Amino acid sequence: MSLDGHVRTAYNADSLRNSLSWTGWDVAAGQDLQDLFPEGGQLQLTRSERGMLEDQATELWGTVPFHQTADAYALAVVAAIRGRGGRIADWDVHVDEDRRIYITLGEGDGAREPGEDRPLRWVVGWMDTSGWFTFLEAAPDESLGSCLSDLACPVMALPEDVAAEVAHLWGGAPVGEPLPGLEEPGRNWRPPHGYVQDPPVTGDATDVVLDLERSLSVYLHHPAATGAQGA
Repeated sequence: MSLDGHVRTAYNADSLRNSLSWTGWDVAAGQDLQDLFPEGGQLQLTRSERGMLEDQATELWGTVPFHQTADAYALAVVAAIRGRGGRIADWDVHVDEDRRIYITLGEGDGAREPGEDRPLRWVVGWMDTSGWFTFLEAAPDESLGSCLSDLACPVMALPEDVAAEVAHLWGGAPVGEPLPGLEEPGRNWRPPHGYVQDPPVTGDATDVVLDLERSLSVYLHHPAATGAQGA
């Protein structure tokens, strides 16, 4: 079977339904999947509700591929943390079924003293299915970090609000203006009218939430993502 430019193998009606579901298609009315087995044949397909949502999300992002859709938001939060005096050792966006941001606070590995007794660093994390959290990085003999704690801010919290929530991790002030002398791209930036900070995510990475995609797409134009200094 050729679907969306890819060849897929369907062994029975159930596996065909599964392939169609994952790619956002439904069988058009009046057709029986069982008629395709074992000899094969042709089906008329129609875009499913999920498929139409995926198409709208893709249109929102334009030419930006899905695996980069959280990069701009991450850059805006990194800039806000630095604007409050926080040091960033590293940051990254991981994409599997969901999208995740990891921002490691403190010194980079090259500036740290070697040895197993060096202090563990805090990581500020985000998942598009659940929102913001923090945890301590893994010790040298561990595979996972610890002390996971959800942050009391919305899934698509504004960058300065995320920075305020985690400022205590480096002894920064959780409220007030950023420290003097620090340049934060977009310090006076505000999202457009209708920006949704708390879209109704379900925790299922296969769900498409257009409010989430609209909020993420806003950060494509954030000064921290475009390289501009100031709003």
